[in-house]
Amino acid sequence: MLWYWGADIKIENPERLSPQQPTVLVANHQDTHDIFFAISIIRRGTVVLGKWEVLYIPFIGALFYLAGNILIKRKQKQKAQKALGQAADKMKKKNLSVLIFPEGTRNWGKPLPFKLGAFKLAIEAQAPIQPVCFSLRHSTMDFRRWCSGTVKVKCLEPISTKGLSEDDAVELAVRCRKLIEAECIKISQ
Repeated sequence: MLWYWGADIKIENPERLSPQQPTVLVANHQDTHDIFFAISIIRRGTVVLGKWEVLYIPFIGALFYLAGNILIKRKQKQKAQKALGQAADKMKKKNLSVLIFPEGTRNWGKPLPFKLGAFKLAIEAQAPIQPVCFSLRHSTMDFRRWCSGTVKVKCLEPISTKGLSEDDAVELAVRCRKLIEAECIKISQ
């Protein structure tokens, strides 16, 4: 799809995408095209946390599941929490990093408030959070043209979760969203 759109991707601080330990990558979520751009930040040993409904997308759902990504039933809170606990165990045992779009829904503008799952997962796994900003494509790309534009990706400074408890998840989510929002606006100009 990137070739089809003629899109360029420029990543700032790409070394932060290959950490020496399990990490929870959090990124802003704009639309269904995100997966095509997210591929540029996924490194060996990184899986994606996605909603269960992805399985119903013909072909793509099966590939998503078979690639070892983690599916979660968001509407069933107990099952979602259990899945996050299993993901934390998987991160530790298999040295995996997890990419999550914590807004929980697509959004063209500045990031919406983040859901807490990504931050609870990072705290439970005692894994750092790696904030990742994608430029706001509605202002940096024109999908009607062959060379549609450039997607800028900036990997911010990792945020440690050492010593944090589940009670710190809300503050951590707000802090991370503010960092990503400010940087998204900056790199989209």
